[in-house]
Amino acid sequence: MFNLIILIMMSLAWASSYVVISTVELILSPLSISAALTTVGAIVMVFIVRVIQRRPLLPTLISNPVPLLVMSLTAISLPQLSVVIAEKDVAPGLAAVIGTTVPVATFLVSAFILKTTPKNWINLLGIFVAVAGIVTFADPKELMAHKRAISSIGIMMAGGLVFVANGIYAQRATCHLDQIALTTWILIFAAIGLSTLALVFEGGLPEALLNTKVLMEIGFGGAITMAAAYYLYYFLLARAGPSFACLYAFLVPPLGVLLSVMFAGMTLNVLNVVGLGVSLMGLALVFIGNARSGNRS
Repeated sequence: MFNLIILIMMSLAWASSYVVISTVELILSPLSISAALTTVGAIVMVFIVRVIQRRPLLPTLISNPVPLLVMSLTAISLPQLSVVIAEKDVAPGLAAVIGTTVPVATFLVSAFILKTTPKNWINLLGIFVAVAGIVTFADPKELMAHKRAISSIGIMMAGGLVFVANGIYAQRATCHLDQIALTTWILIFAAIGLSTLALVFEGGLPEALLNTKVLMEIGFGGAITMAAAYYLYYFLLARAGPSFACLYAFLVPPLGVLLSVMFAGMTLNVLNVVGLGVSLMGLALVFIGNARSGNRS
């Protein structure tokens, strides 16, 4: 029961990111949003590791500087930028659903390119069902009427593929590292890089960040959707294993849609509901197929 509670908390944290972004995207640029969220997340993680847990950080950096830099780009910076850019034209609930295609892409890469995951009909069926659900949720007619939405979905999916590449790289280059320290350094490097870019290309600190309401939203977003979500993920990974921790993929879409309806003014139609259900069924089939193949994804 405790593991299930942690899983739900982690999924809520990630699902809320789409709502947080949608509330500040009208007054801050995508780059500023990404920089602010990762900076808050990094500060919170450093506080947790150094003050609460009193664990060392420097040994991980000294022995693995290159992997940490690579993963800061592929795990956070580029995927996070793709999400905030895409949400200019994509509703937060749809963004939550698109984000869960990462497990599907991971299966395709591992099964057909790396050949580390056994192929079976349940996996393949799940992929086709998930894609059909996403298309239905997005409403093909609406997408064709708004071509910018199509390009935004493409940007978000590209960010997802970068995250898939990060997972493959991490499995080979960083599996031996302290995962909490790894996460902290990834957030630190991502925060430094994104903040530097934001300051250079946007001419300094945005005035909107001096607004108390915006600061509270960014603070909440960075602490919950970055630091807390990643911390809970690695905590659950160590406690229950990857086969249980990856179940967040089933919970983020409905929670993302629910939070978007409650706090971001999103409205649902019949196609949205049907598409959401179908996409979740597809993702469930993918993970069931992996479990039957003995693959702990």
